[in-house]
Amino acid sequence: MTGDQPSAVTLSKPGDPARPVPAGAVGARSGRWVTVAAPLALVALTAAWLFLGAGGVRTVVVWLAFGVLALCLGAVGVSVFRAGAARDRTYARAVRAASSASGEARPAAVPARLHGTPWPSLRAVGLLVGLPTLVCLWIALAVAEPDSGGRAAALREAGAVTGKLRIAAIEHEVTEGRGRNADATAQYTVLLPPANGQGGRGVPASFTADTERRQEVGGELYVGYVPAHPELGAVGDDQRAEVERKLSGRTVEAATSWVAAGFWILVTLALCAGWWREGVTRRGARSTGEDWVALRVRVTGGGKHTDAPPVEGTDQAAERQRRENTRQLKCLLLGVDGTDRTVPFHGELSSTVAGAVLAGASGLLVWHPQRRRGKDVLAELIGDDGWQLPGAVPARVAQGMEAAAPGPDRGALPGAGRQVRLLDLGAAWSATVPKPLLAGLVCALLSMGALLAVPDNGAWRLWVGAAGLLAPLAALLVRTSRTAPDSD
Repeated sequence: MTGDQPSAVTLSKPGDPARPVPAGAVGARSGRWVTVAAPLALVALTAAWLFLGAGGVRTVVVWLAFGVLALCLGAVGVSVFRAGAARDRTYARAVRAASSASGEARPAAVPARLHGTPWPSLRAVGLLVGLPTLVCLWIALAVAEPDSGGRAAALREAGAVTGKLRIAAIEHEVTEGRGRNADATAQYTVLLPPANGQGGRGVPASFTADTERRQEVGGELYVGYVPAHPELGAVGDDQRAEVERKLSGRTVEAATSWVAAGFWILVTLALCAGWWREGVTRRGARSTGEDWVALRVRVTGGGKHTDAPPVEGTDQAAERQRRENTRQLKCLLLGVDGTDRTVPFHGELSSTVAGAVLAGASGLLVWHPQRRRGKDVLAELIGDDGWQLPGAVPARVAQGMEAAAPGPDRGALPGAGRQVRLLDLGAAWSATVPKPLLAGLVCALLSMGALLAVPDNGAWRLWVGAAGLLAPLAALLVRTSRTAPDSD
């Protein structure tokens, strides 16, 4: 709890000249650019790696997307080293930037028009799209087989076809287990049809293949070759998809690509749908009216609120249902003027830091009783300094406050001349990235570049992919171990 801590920031008052905040502007600009560019680059890179065959198009898309990711990481690094600060300082910069009310100076009036939250919403969507995309990309990079061999490239350029041919000879067979169904690696020889299309002895062609079961002479394999140029040789496998993958130059088989893409899309859609249904800061610009509720409040600090349904019954089923519907919310604690009641106000912010920065600030808490989302009522904290902080109040608390609100505060008339600015506490998020995490991201980017640049198959890809995926997580663990236990 930080409600008893005084604010370490002096907030500007209405009418004061705006203070220059170049450091905050650097963090906000880079944060917005990375918010849009990084998820798009990840999606483009993942899709190209999964679905495009070898060629100029894949090369351009992959390296252009990788370059955008490098620029994004560079922008975050510049923001950290030029404008890096603890979260309380970036929150204070955001408050100062938004504390410049204009128009009619009536702090007690409800603004006639409230802002939407485009950039906070984009940050949330970018995170929900970027995280599953990044996991899918790491898996695809680790299990990929980008090296189809020079022979496959020559066959691809000459217009190879795929067909079934009988095995003429098997040499150097190595099996993984016993029995006919054991995986095997061997050098197979087949007889390709002669180039003249007439009868005669076929042209022998040999290739090495990893098959899912042991083969016999006289059996059949899928073989890719050029009918007009049997001298180019052949590639083969017992799976047609693998032969087609080699001939197309794709890094992953088509079936595997679609399965991976299916899980990727489903997880991303599920996360976005959950946020769309429950996200309390998502909203568009809207007008207020006489049916809105407005309470005079003062920020007392940050803390926790237990949102629990009323007790109905004493049996185990009722108790279990009550536990399932109980929430622990980290929130700002708002004291209602003229009463001893406290309203929990939560949103996508660090309640401990925001409570310390905004402690003592006064203003209006406004909401419309019908604007609900999940178990909450969408609300706005309108500071007397002219800022608007979006969030939510638990529906049960809002209902109780509506009934107990004093007469003048219910349906407060909107002040047509009063204007406010959106208080986006997370705008300069890029300036708050810890340096250990930044180092982990650099390691991950280098690992990704190695997997993209080296067209070599083998177990090393799994190790490098694991290192790139785990480096940021390890950095976060280091950061967490160094952070005080009560940090938020």
